[in-house]
Amino acid sequence: MRFVSWLTELGKDDGALAGGKGANLGELLRARLPMPPGFVVTTAAYRHFVAVNSLQTEIERLAQAVAPEDMTALTGAANAMGALFAQAIMPPEVATAIREAYSTLQEPPVAVRSSATAEDLPGASFAGQMDTYLNIRGEKALLSAVRRCWASLWTARAISYRAKQGIAPHAVSLAVVVQELLPADGAGVLFTANPVNGRRDQMVIDGSWGLGEALVSGQVTPDHWVVNARNGAVLEAHVARKDVMTTRQETGTVIFPVPAALQAKPVLDEAHIAALTELGRRVAALYGAPQDIEWVLAQGRLYLVQARPITSLFPLPLPEPSPAAGARVYVCVNILQGLVEPFTPMGIVAARAVGRGIAGLVGVRVRRGEAPPAFKVAAGRIYLDLTPVLRNRATRAAILGGSGAIDRQVPAILRFLVVRDRILTAPPGRFPFRPPLGFLLRKLGQLFYATLFPDAARARLLAQTEERVRALEDRADALRGLAERQRFVEDTLPTIGPEILSHFLPLVGSAMLAALLVRARLQAWLGDDAALRPVLRALPHNPTTEMDLALWAVSRRLKEEGVAPSAGHPAVQAFLERYGHRAAREIDLGVPRWRDDATPILDILRTYLSHGPEADPEQHFRRGVELADEAAKLIGRERREKGRLRAAWVRCLLRRVRALAGLREYPKFYAVRILAAARRVLAGAGADLVAAGRLDRAEDIFFLDLRDLQKSHDLRALAATNRENYERERLRRAIPRVLTSTGEAFYTAPATTPGALIGTAASPDVYEGLVRVIFDPRGAQLEPGDVLVAPGTDPAWTPLFLSAGALVMEIGGMMSHGSVVAREYGIPAVVGVAGATQQLQTGQRVRVDGENGLVVPL
Repeated sequence: MRFVSWLTELGKDDGALAGGKGANLGELLRARLPMPPGFVVTTAAYRHFVAVNSLQTEIERLAQAVAPEDMTALTGAANAMGALFAQAIMPPEVATAIREAYSTLQEPPVAVRSSATAEDLPGASFAGQMDTYLNIRGEKALLSAVRRCWASLWTARAISYRAKQGIAPHAVSLAVVVQELLPADGAGVLFTANPVNGRRDQMVIDGSWGLGEALVSGQVTPDHWVVNARNGAVLEAHVARKDVMTTRQETGTVIFPVPAALQAKPVLDEAHIAALTELGRRVAALYGAPQDIEWVLAQGRLYLVQARPITSLFPLPLPEPSPAAGARVYVCVNILQGLVEPFTPMGIVAARAVGRGIAGLVGVRVRRGEAPPAFKVAAGRIYLDLTPVLRNRATRAAILGGSGAIDRQVPAILRFLVVRDRILTAPPGRFPFRPPLGFLLRKLGQLFYATLFPDAARARLLAQTEERVRALEDRADALRGLAERQRFVEDTLPTIGPEILSHFLPLVGSAMLAALLVRARLQAWLGDDAALRPVLRALPHNPTTEMDLALWAVSRRLKEEGVAPSAGHPAVQAFLERYGHRAAREIDLGVPRWRDDATPILDILRTYLSHGPEADPEQHFRRGVELADEAAKLIGRERREKGRLRAAWVRCLLRRVRALAGLREYPKFYAVRILAAARRVLAGAGADLVAAGRLDRAEDIFFLDLRDLQKSHDLRALAATNRENYERERLRRAIPRVLTSTGEAFYTAPATTPGALIGTAASPDVYEGLVRVIFDPRGAQLEPGDVLVAPGTDPAWTPLFLSAGALVMEIGGMMSHGSVVAREYGIPAVVGVAGATQQLQTGQRVRVDGENGLVVPL
């Protein structure tokens, strides 16, 4: 067994032997980047130590017996494991290998760092979870530090963190990096992309005097620079007052006051910043991804001592545009549809196909199986490239004015970008849509007919659509064979736009136009449109309302019969026959329908059974209809003084609103029916693949792309990998509403708020909740969703982060442990907020704006 390897012998593919940190350091040395020499005590040494002392069974028992959020139990388990490691013997062969390597290094003071196999990975950095020991001198101290690093694989924070990431105790091992400790004048971190706003064209540098330990532990607020990633030009500079620093002593380190002459002096000068930016570019190019790099300034020279992926960045939308396309702006479809979760891979296939059909409606031709130019995917979420829309004056006005009805934040973000980034408006783009003239004339004719004869237009459209969709469902259920089923999906889904959505557009448009005209008339007469609001409630001909009332009727029947809800009850079966194609996240074809799993419906019915007559939605709906009719009549009667003709015109418009506005839910209702039919077809294809030995389960087909079916005979490994990625993405808590092609992420609209406490933005998104001021994590209790306010945090605070809705710290920078873990966990964080623990009180409600560095008392 190989107990020791030199860093020069290792590369980025050696994580199983050297852990993530050791493998990355070896890769940096291979690239001839400036680094101190060192070696790695390999994972084989750790496993040999554990095996010789028979520790693994007890380790796994203790780790699996505690919940990741139970700090008391975690601490107890960690203490028990620490005792096991302290009492165990160091195998002589391991000790000899370490001594020999240390002697070859000429026994300098060293830094001893843990390097886990599940550390510094693209999906999770595990920053600060295991221990580091600085200024270790002598063989005895080195062997002790190695043992303590091994034990730190099982600290409370590390157990908790891995449990949250879904990593089993038996799946991890630990190597230990031993590197010469440089006499650091200053130290810090370089992010090769901005970890707060996500911009890949910016780098961020934090620095403080002495070793980096005080900075990482959050004991000092560092100097902070934002630089242009291409040319190193400084875009922002904030020189902090640095009161303390970590320095070496005879053994170990000590926190020492910074000399007065250095407290307000920047750690780096312009030449150092330029050199560090160039090193950052080289490291990012080496790995092909943005990196979080630790650096040291020693005797005027810069050295790198660590590099790992920046795991908190939201991915760039794919496919990426060509550089000639310029800046691009993407809006998240998931957010506009009220979804945080990702689409399944087959759900993305379906959305891509639907998008192809819609693109054809506006004159954009897309080849079979390809995505429209505007269609992008990032982290399993669908984004639309709205750049052409924003560059044209007419469509820009429409999108900025209209999208607020769905999400108020999106138009505010887009307006901010239009003002800030002139490239979006100059030169003005051509009108981005070229719908066929015949299509436009047909839609105008249908709009005119619906305005004149709303009831007839509605009845005819619903009958035609029902007939068309039912015929499609019958055809879907008759399909046989993989090729036939695949062809049906590829040919049918693009018709949802032309055959369903576009047919309802004139009727819904007629209702919207009528409502706008009434609103404008009321504004002119009364100065507001409040009188219209009751008219828009309890709209008839709404399939969602009808579904809710039908489910309530089922619950009343069950109550009369005195039986519990079950999928086999005739009333439940009848409901599922009509509405079983629906489900939560129903626009994702890969998600099971109520017809597949009736559990959600049965749960709702059990809730309904506990309700009395006072909760009857049918009575509420009837009352809403009565109030709407009364409001419409009142508007007509009260406006007669403006003229009988005008009053009659308003009454006519209101009748059209009531007759047609409820149809707005039907396009989605029928579109989801078609998706459900396609899902049944694909489930049959999945069964064919199982029979052929290409998949283990029929439902695994929803974790493939249709194009995958032609690539490989055995699809099981690919489906398993895609499912794993999907499940990991479901844990992502913060989703940008808007992204740019530089990676800049907007979770909410930029804002400046009077009375806000100002700090450094450390982890994006915005959160509102109740403050919990905590000065010591030991024994602290944090209710789920509380805003954790602390002087600073170190790794011992990590279990509290699982419950926190947001984090506020008085000191610290973007490299502070609290900042790093907050980004990993996806909770907003603002650090460096002076006096936060005094200015904020437990129980106070605040808004934490982790994008703009603001804490707003509410």
